[in-house]
Amino acid sequence: MEQVIEPVEMDLPALIKRKKQEMIQLGLALGLANPKTVECSQQLDNLLNQFYFRELY
Repeated sequence: MEQVIEPVEMDLPALIKRKKQEMIQLGLALGLANPKTVECSQQLDNLLNQFYFRELY
């Protein structure tokens, strides 16, 4: 018998909180203009957009 795997809804608020903490640490350690900090900031933006549009619709 084949097992059906239900999609797991992401806990966006927790992911956003974790990504924000990561971005702050990168900013403090590497500087705000560092490519790693900027990339992390863009990832945070994407998570925030997902959260916003999920709540909107």
